[in-house]
Amino acid sequence: MSTSLDQNPIFLSVAREIQGSGSTGRILEKLSGLQVDDSRGGEMFPEIRSKKDTAWDFRSVILLVRLIQQNRQSVSHSYEEAMARYSKVNNLTAKRKANEEEVRLKQTLTDYILKIESNFERNDRADESILKEITRFFDSLESAEKLSESNIASLNLSPKSVAQIGPILEKYEECYQEYSKLKPVLGRLIRIADYIIEDAEG
Repeated sequence: MSTSLDQNPIFLSVAREIQGSGSTGRILEKLSGLQVDDSRGGEMFPEIRSKKDTAWDFRSVILLVRLIQQNRQSVSHSYEEAMARYSKVNNLTAKRKANEEEVRLKQTLTDYILKIESNFERNDRADESILKEITRFFDSLESAEKLSESNIASLNLSPKSVAQIGPILEKYEECYQEYSKLKPVLGRLIRIADYIIEDAEG
């Protein structure tokens, strides 16, 4: 695992992309190179909230954005697999009546697919909101052009920015908790779907 210091070039490139009014997609692409310890995910939110509003550093906030992105990517993979299983069961039951197991599986997959899509939408809104606030912060930062790999670690957000970003982090935390719940459930559902599909094809 790289240290925050090792990752300063990436933090700086993210800052430059934000300063250049890069799109949300471009900024997220830049920060996807950051490494974050997922096992510490649950600690990262209370950790930053415990700081004074003058001590919220840019790197910690960006790492939280990366944490959510990392979890989303993991769930997104399972989402694609769940969609594939749903499509497969649909094809198998297109010309015959679905049995009780298949009906229940299709309904459960539908429920979880909708939950994931809802969380993705909430995640998208949070991404847009937080990057908009960080852009505003950079627009008001007189020393923005002087940022470098050696001083990016000491870049703290303004209390005004922290006041706006705080509620957005709550949305991110909700996304994180939902992703944490969805991952194991989806794994089990996909395994069950594979058994049912195997029986139907056999």
